[in-house]
Amino acid sequence: MSTSILYHGFSIRQYQYLKTDYRHGALFFHIEKSKERQCCSVCQSNKVIRKGRVIRTLRTLPIGNKKVFLVVHLHRLLCRKCGALRLEPLLISHPKARCTRALEQYVMDLLKAMTIEDVAKHLGMSWDTIKSIHVRALRAKFRNRRIKHLRYLGVDEIAVRKGHRYLTIVVDLENGQVVWVSEGREKASLEPFIKRLKRARVPIKAIAMDMWPAYWGAVLKHFSHDVIVFDHYHIISDYNRVLDVLRRQEAASAPDEQKTVYKGVRYLLLKGAEKISGATRARERLDRLLDVNRNLNIAYILKEELRDLWNCKDFSKAKTHLDNWLQKAWACGIKPVMKFANKLASHRCGILNFFIHRVTTGKVEGINNKIKVLKRKAYGFRDLEYFKLRIYFLNEARYALIG
Repeated sequence: MSTSILYHGFSIRQYQYLKTDYRHGALFFHIEKSKERQCCSVCQSNKVIRKGRVIRTLRTLPIGNKKVFLVVHLHRLLCRKCGALRLEPLLISHPKARCTRALEQYVMDLLKAMTIEDVAKHLGMSWDTIKSIHVRALRAKFRNRRIKHLRYLGVDEIAVRKGHRYLTIVVDLENGQVVWVSEGREKASLEPFIKRLKRARVPIKAIAMDMWPAYWGAVLKHFSHDVIVFDHYHIISDYNRVLDVLRRQEAASAPDEQKTVYKGVRYLLLKGAEKISGATRARERLDRLLDVNRNLNIAYILKEELRDLWNCKDFSKAKTHLDNWLQKAWACGIKPVMKFANKLASHRCGILNFFIHRVTTGKVEGINNKIKVLKRKAYGFRDLEYFKLRIYFLNEARYALIG
C-alpha cells in the first residue's frame, strides 16, 4: 500500500505508510509523520529530535464490509530551538476521539437518511458512539449560524411529550430553516431570540404567528405592531372551535324531536361551503340544520364571510371587509360569536398586516410535520438538547417512505 492511497482513499495528509496488519477480519494500517514534516508545536521549528513514541489506534472508513483501523505512531519531539518537549498533535481526528474525521463525516452523511441505530448496525459501532459523533458535528455547525439575513419569520409550537410539554419553533420563511428552538410556549420561550434580533439590528419585516398572547407579547416588547402577521388558518380554526361550542349548546337545548338534526353534521358545519357544494346529500343535511336553528345559521354565514376576508386584493378593501364583519358579529346577539369578535378587534392590526406582507405559518406547519416524523423514526428522544440540535438541521435530512 502506498502513501498516495492514504491521501486519495482516506483523506490522510502529511502521514506516510509503514505496514499493514490483518487481525480478527479487520485491517490495521500503520502510519506516521515523516521526519521532514515534523516540527515543534510551540515555535513551529523543524529542528526537533524524537524522544520516544505513543501509539494511537483510530477507526476509519471501511473497505467494503471490512473494518479499517489506523495505527498512528506519534512521536515526542524535543525542540532544539526552544527546548520544548511535546507530543506531536494528531491531525486526522478530534482530541480524545477514537475515530478519524473522515469516518465522522461518513457517519454524518449516513444520518441524513438513516437513524442512529441503523448507522450503528451498518458500521458495527455502538449507538452512543454514533450519537456522540452527531452531537459534536451539530454543535460545531450550530456555532457558525448567522441571523443577519433574516427578514420573514414564522413562529409556532409543537407538542413533544404528553402533559402539555411544548417546544417553540421559529422558522425562516424564505428558506425553511429552523432558526430557534426553545422549551415551552411562554413569553420567555421566544423573547431571548427576539431580543437577540433587536440587539443585532436585524431588519425583520414580518413575523407570522397565531394569536397566542405569549408570542405576540414577546414580539411587541422589542418590535412594533407592524411586523406581526396573524395566520389566517389559525384564525379560522379558532372561529370553528367557537362554532362547534355553539353547536353543542344549541343541541343540548333543542327539543327532543329535533335532536337527530344535530347528529353527524359537525364536520359539515366546519367545512368550507365550496367543499360540500357538489355533495347533494351533505348539503341537504346542513341546510336542514341551518333552517332549524337561527343562531347556527347566522354563525355559519359569518364564518363564510370571515373566510372571504383573505380573498381581498388590497389593504383598504380588507380593512372595510373586516370592519363590516365586526359590526355584524357584534349585532348578531350570539355571545360566543360576539366574544370572538372582541378578540379579532384587539388583534385587528396583525390581521390586516397580512395584506402588506402576505406571509403565513404554513411553512412552520410543514416543519412541525417533519419533526413528528423525526421523533417517530427515533421512537422518541430522551435527550431533549440532542433533539433540539436535530431540529435545527432538519432541512438537511431526507425522509422518504418506501413501499
